[in-house]
Amino acid sequence: SEQLASVGRLSAGLAHEIGNPIAAILGFEEILLAGGLDDAEQKDFVLRMKRETERIHRILRDLLDFARPATSMHEAGSVDTPGSIEHAVDTARALLGPQKAMRDVEIHLDVAPDLPLVTLSEEHLVQVLLNLILNAADAVAPAAGRIDIRAARTSEGVRVEIEDNGPGVAREVRDRLFEPFTTTKEVGKGTGLGLAVCRGLLEGAGGTITHEDGAVGARFVFTLPVATSTK
Repeated sequence: SEQLASVGRLSAGLAHEIGNPIAAILGFEEILLAGGLDDAEQKDFVLRMKRETERIHRILRDLLDFARPATSMHEAGSVDTPGSIEHAVDTARALLGPQKAMRDVEIHLDVAPDLPLVTLSEEHLVQVLLNLILNAADAVAPAAGRIDIRAARTSEGVRVEIEDNGPGVAREVRDRLFEPFTTTKEVGKGTGLGLAVCRGLLEGAGGTITHEDGAVGARFVFTLPVATSTK
């Protein structure tokens, strides 16, 4: 019954997230077909249709990213290219630097040196880190936000923590955090696929992801095994 409920939420979420932009596109098409617009107005409506189409594409791409690792890469007989946590953190920070959401957020790093490569590629590591860091940035206060990124070797492989000083995760959504379309963000500001995609990528590489109560706000922790090609 829980699985059926999850499928129901996924279907309802997908219908909502795709239905809205499709309705907008249909409206723009009706306006264009009615005629009477000058060139600038026509271009404006076409650009709006393009943005809504890109939104649908992004939602479907995220959903595919979520579904693709459902059968583990190890079970499928393929292994992702080993990735470096240190390099991925540096890349994620460089990509986040220019973003408005990060302007007033302090990022503190505590990444152990010489960490071994892990079983997830650097590209996918960056994708996971971006999702978790941007979620943290959305949760913290605009002028006093702080995000701590920690990474260290453990008996399980490499453990990475992303902790913020926001209000934490509401108890009513904690059990569904990693299900598709579970989100506390306003409509249009998030699809609720980010954490589901993260879980799929990490579990597909033999890792795990969990939520913990942080010292102040929320703490997301993921672990990955050390790549077999490294010591």
